[in-house]
Amino acid sequence: MFFQVRHFSPNSPAATITAQCGLLVGAKTAAHVCTGLVWGRLADRILKSRKIVLIFGLLASSLATLGYGFSVTFPQAIAWQILDGALNATVAMIRCMTAELQPEKKYRVKAFTLLPLFANIGSIIGPLIGGFLSSSGSQRSLIPGYPYAMPNICVAVIEALVAVAAIIYLSETFPQDEREEPVASAISAAIESTPLIRAEDEQDVNERTALLPPSALPEAQDVDNRPKALTAKEIWTPNVLRTMFAQFIISGHLGTFITLWAMLLSLPVSSTPARLPFHFSGGVGLQPHTVGIMMSAFGVAGVTLQVLVYPSLQERWGTIRVWRKALYLFPVAYCIAPYCALIPMLRKSPDQETILYSFIKWGTLLGVLLLVAAGRTGVVPATSLLINDCTPHPSVRGTIHTTGVICSNLSKSVFPPIALAVMSFGLEAGIVGIGFWFVAILALCSIGASIQVREGPTST
Repeated sequence: MFFQVRHFSPNSPAATITAQCGLLVGAKTAAHVCTGLVWGRLADRILKSRKIVLIFGLLASSLATLGYGFSVTFPQAIAWQILDGALNATVAMIRCMTAELQPEKKYRVKAFTLLPLFANIGSIIGPLIGGFLSSSGSQRSLIPGYPYAMPNICVAVIEALVAVAAIIYLSETFPQDEREEPVASAISAAIESTPLIRAEDEQDVNERTALLPPSALPEAQDVDNRPKALTAKEIWTPNVLRTMFAQFIISGHLGTFITLWAMLLSLPVSSTPARLPFHFSGGVGLQPHTVGIMMSAFGVAGVTLQVLVYPSLQERWGTIRVWRKALYLFPVAYCIAPYCALIPMLRKSPDQETILYSFIKWGTLLGVLLLVAAGRTGVVPATSLLINDCTPHPSVRGTIHTTGVICSNLSKSVFPPIALAVMSFGLEAGIVGIGFWFVAILALCSIGASIQVREGPTST
């Protein structure tokens, strides 16, 4: 993101580019905050379909991603991000459908563990796509005039293919569904109604024809078995509100750190001498493809911990205890992360990197990533489980999950722009770490919020 925003205005200082990146991140999530409950209402009450909302969100996101890749000005990029956020409710629908596919808790825990696992796999592939398909500096663009179009085209095609796969293979999970699946069943019905199919099936007509004509059957009395709509007080219990507040704070510092970390890796090395412990500036000065590799390493660490560590911890301590203990890792990681900007100062010459220096640089960077990945491993799946389990009734599960995503996006609309603005101020003042330390305070607040959360649909 840093390099694409700099492409819009090459002469802008690093502090300005950092602040614009914050606006770009906040625009998408703010748009989803405004429309998220609408999508939840559509999925729960109007369309009564998770599948339709999911497919529409995938196709809309594909279009917006394509437009974002071909943006040539900062306002254009903002507009496409807003469109993506406003029309996209895929995360909430995926969580909702996962819960409805696995109603038993012991299987639901395993199912929700798979969500961050695949998200981490995506975070391995995504940065590599962005790092190696984009063109910057002296590199020749694959599409002249649009150096950042190719990675966005690739992502847009993937989203469109996923939407097609969902149309064909994904089953509707809405509870007590009173109608057939909207797309897949319509296609099947159209195929079965063709003359060729009917001609082949005429020999089996006796097997499909009722033994009694409809007029001979007793008339069934119309009974309204639809579940009564819950009141606002029944939906928004104190535990639901506390869980949503915890989600707001946790998503805020998780999303903000990733943005700040990418900025720190991309910022050029400072030539100003450091005055420890707080007065130092600049970044690590990595190239785009190297930043992509580092962010992919973050995904690799997440996948490894999710597969090897989390299941045993969850079985031993339970969801909420793992969740609370993992939150303590974040303040430590956020406090030490900005000191990675000091690593380039250990070089004797900017053009020479010794084996010892490379070991220190990559060991430090990977150590910070491993610490954050360990915290995310315990927090992300547990948060989704806690949100799902606090749902007072299955009929409002779509609304609860959508609200959880809204809280997440609202925090990502508020905290990254603030943190990047603070970081921009810090760059001008020669204190690059101030943005990270702001996020560390948020992490401490999330620890306090987690103490009030209870597991399950309690009314208190």
